[in-house]
Amino acid sequence: MEKKLEMLEAKMEEHLKELGLELADIEYVPEGGYNYLRIYVEKPDGNTSLDDCVELSTRIDSIADELINEKFYLEVSTPGLERRLKKPGDFTRFTGKKVKIYTKSQIEGKKTFEGKLEKFENETIFLLDSTEKVYEIPFSKLKKSHLIYEIPVNILESEEE
Repeated sequence: MEKKLEMLEAKMEEHLKELGLELADIEYVPEGGYNYLRIYVEKPDGNTSLDDCVELSTRIDSIADELINEKFYLEVSTPGLERRLKKPGDFTRFTGKKVKIYTKSQIEGKKTFEGKLEKFENETIFLLDSTEKVYEIPFSKLKKSHLIYEIPVNILESEEE
């Protein structure tokens, strides 16, 4: 299936460019007895509309049907507030944000890390945890990671008034 997703990604590229969208993630998952092809897209400025998702879905529906020989549901949406971070560029783009990282093997006795993404350089993720310790996590050891949404302080303050 991984190969088919890579082929789909390549065939979607032109449509993504025409619509001004970037692919954030793609997955094929069985869930509750059904199969789902989930495609997460966004515009570089973050202003992705429902119409953008519908248009891409319409354009790629037949392409996906050609590549996948079993019944599935196609879902096209934005990656959401706690989006996954998968590519090196994601770590550069979201520097300064709070993230959760899971590694394939232990680093300093841990496989789960949470904190502020300090920087990404030389294929290494630098993460500042709540104790002010900086962990250096090689990108090659990354299992999965995602942003952690934080409620903006100004929203919390206005509720207290």
